Amino acid sequence: MSRLIRIETSDAYSRFLNAFRQYNANCPVETHERKRTTKDGDAFTQTVPRKVGILKESLKVTFYNVLTEYIYAYNTSMKNMPEGMYTQADPPGVLTNCVHLAWLCDCSDRTVRNHLDRLRELGFIRTKFRGRKHDFQLWISSEILFGGEGENFEKMPQNGLPEGVSKNFPPNNTHREYIEKEKGNADLLIKHGENIYGERGRTDQGDTAPSNASENAELEVQRGRGSGGGRGEIVAANAEMRQSRANEMLSKRNPRTPRNLHPRLREMLVEFWLYAWKVVYTGRDFSHEQQEKAMLAIMAGVYNNFSPARSEAEWVDFQTYQLGKLDKAARYYDHHPDAYKPDPYAVQVAGKGYFDAENVKGFIGIDAWVKKDALKDLNNKAAYAERKEAKIRRCEGLLRTARRDFEKLHAGIKPRKEVAEKTEIGLFQYWKVIMEAQGDAWLRKFASQYIEQKGKNFEPPKYLKSKRLRYKAGEMKQEVVVYVEDYMNDGEGYYTE
Repeated sequence: MSRLIRIETSDAYSRFLNAFRQYNANCPVETHERKRTTKDGDAFTQTVPRKVGILKESLKVTFYNVLTEYIYAYNTSMKNMPEGMYTQADPPGVLTNCVHLAWLCDCSDRTVRNHLDRLRELGFIRTKFRGRKHDFQLWISSEILFGGEGENFEKMPQNGLPEGVSKNFPPNNTHREYIEKEKGNADLLIKHGENIYGERGRTDQGDTAPSNASENAELEVQRGRGSGGGRGEIVAANAEMRQSRANEMLSKRNPRTPRNLHPRLREMLVEFWLYAWKVVYTGRDFSHEQQEKAMLAIMAGVYNNFSPARSEAEWVDFQTYQLGKLDKAARYYDHHPDAYKPDPYAVQVAGKGYFDAENVKGFIGIDAWVKKDALKDLNNKAAYAERKEAKIRRCEGLLRTARRDFEKLHAGIKPRKEVAEKTEIGLFQYWKVIMEAQGDAWLRKFASQYIEQKGKNFEPPKYLKSKRLRYKAGEMKQEVVVYVEDYMNDGEGYYTE
């Protein structure tokens, strides 16, 4: 996995301009006819070609400001975060909002939202909503930032995504799913301060360049350069020495994980700590002793020393739940930058570390927050279902009333006061307005019911006719009850004709 490398603003913007111009060049051309008049008054028709669907020039301004904001956040993270926290395949994102970008671009936030939507469609950026204050995280396509295959925009489709600019962006750093892997990732422990070769800073000379002149001179003496030693042997020896030194330094720098842990459990513990460092303790630096204390606190406070025993699937679900709680904590601290962040482990007072089980206001307290949100979601779903059911009952009642109004109008029965003296067309318009207010689905049901009634000449089915209509049509006889003496009918007291 490659580490973070420097982004050149001019190169990245040049790649964007190349894609921008190639896209506009590939847009289709339509011809329009315009009527013109010569100086002599003769009329003629002029054919004018015009491209359709081109990108506006103002989109360049928005993207340039987004690019500068992203590169500033990128360089800040590369400077402050330890090496290995972010990689070129998983770069950091920038937290921003449309109001801030509108202030930079000197335009309205509505314009910025439209431009961001267009850039998302083209595959140049990716965003993810964060929290409840209109903030979102933003990433720029790696092909635009670093070049590579996406730098070739020769085959740009018309009104589509440019070839080479894909939507396969790196995963965001505020939410992740815990995916089972065959190999552990304990080798991703933070390597801060020095690169993998044990040297401070970065160099473009390559891996085989000697670290300093003294090493080179020492190797020349050992290899006997003056007695015919080859240049290739010296370079190989330099690389071998640097690699062994780097391995020794990394073994001393990496924090030790608790002993006698299953490799799978050790992987979960390390991953949780790295993710907590990445999203909660952004910008802080921890020594390997501090990391060891943090992992011990996490193992006791979060994982309860990995007891009780769980199956592989249950551990995956448990890990996903804990990482989700870290996401909640990260969103809270993003929107409350002045809030106090306790140390991951107890420093002065026992039980006051952020991951300690005794600290109910720390990470353990997020459980109550999660349960409260889950209960709120259930209540909202129940209320929504109740409102939906009430609306269905109300709309079905309206459809029945509309059906009866048309049937009464056709049968010549006295109508309701609200629809008195209305013709069939007037009655249809009356109910059309009412059902439009209930939504398109109910309007379509009303129209379908009206067409069905119209086809049957507004004759109601027998099972839907009221007794009054059935008596009037002669389909039903009214019962006549005659009271008689008891001796005439075995003591029942009445009979029916």
